[in-house]
Amino acid sequence: MPDDQPKPRIFVCYEPDLQSLADRLDAWPNTNADRSAYNNRANTPFDSPAAELVKQSLRAQIESAQVTVCLISKTTHSDEWINWEIETAKSAPRRNGLVGILLHEYNRPPAPMINSGAIFIYFKRDQVERAIEWAATEHPTNEDFILQDN
Repeated sequence: MPDDQPKPRIFVCYEPDLQSLADRLDAWPNTNADRSAYNNRANTPFDSPAAELVKQSLRAQIESAQVTVCLISKTTHSDEWINWEIETAKSAPRRNGLVGILLHEYNRPPAPMINSGAIFIYFKRDQVERAIEWAATEHPTNEDFILQDN
């Protein structure tokens, strides 16, 4: 991406124990940069009345991003909050691009990312940069992609 163009705004979804990895995505403007507020959702049951306030805040952060980046670990696929965040990104008025960062090749992506035009990569700085740029400009599709090393 040329230096004179602003970097795409991203929303990072991840499980709370992956915060140190999420913090490494600091090269992009991040709509959920307040990690403590984001991690508070882990202490809020997904279907509780208190979850509605959390969802309202997260929805605004997701909709103000251009790309939703999901850190995919062993149990990410079963996290209700992450599944909701990805569904919200897909249904945003201006649909977010989706990037899935596989922390291990055997990790299963969350169901809402499958067949949704996501690009899947491993956690390598150059791949992350290429994937975010691609996801910010690609037209919505149902075809998923895997970025291969050159």
